[in-house]
Amino acid sequence: MANPYPDAPESIADLVPRYERQADELAALIGDMSPAQIAARPVQGRWSTLEVLSHLADSDEVLADRIKRTIAMDKPLLIGFDESRFAERLGYMQRDAADELAALAMSRRRIARILRSLTPDSWAREAVHNERGLVTLKQLVQMAVGHVNHHAPFIREKRAALGLK
Repeated sequence: MANPYPDAPESIADLVPRYERQADELAALIGDMSPAQIAARPVQGRWSTLEVLSHLADSDEVLADRIKRTIAMDKPLLIGFDESRFAERLGYMQRDAADELAALAMSRRRIARILRSLTPDSWAREAVHNERGLVTLKQLVQMAVGHVNHHAPFIREKRAALGLK
């Protein structure tokens, strides 16, 4: 499988800092939003900013586990998850945006520290995803970066709909 998110860096030297920096970028993106604006659904049929942040935090927990297991185990099995069920059953609208960002930031710092300690050949370690097939450690980190890159425009869309720059 090639880079699943072409907007994620190819070079490890660029990938790890980008991975670690994204929580701060999300915090800056919502820094001037009120709790009401974060909870609002200004775009018909789309999640609120709070739901997006909750989704990113939950997804990042799954990706962090996948990354750690790929490093520590030989070809571990990675199981997909249903993001819609997570959103509907895990109380995304009852969560706190600051807590979600803090969880994401802490996880990213912890995993980045591990990633920086790896040997170059470690990035080719493989896991078996039940839906995607073989994935490498590098691809998993690219997925994590690409996932935030994918959702940031949705937060910008909500900001614009709310009249924020």
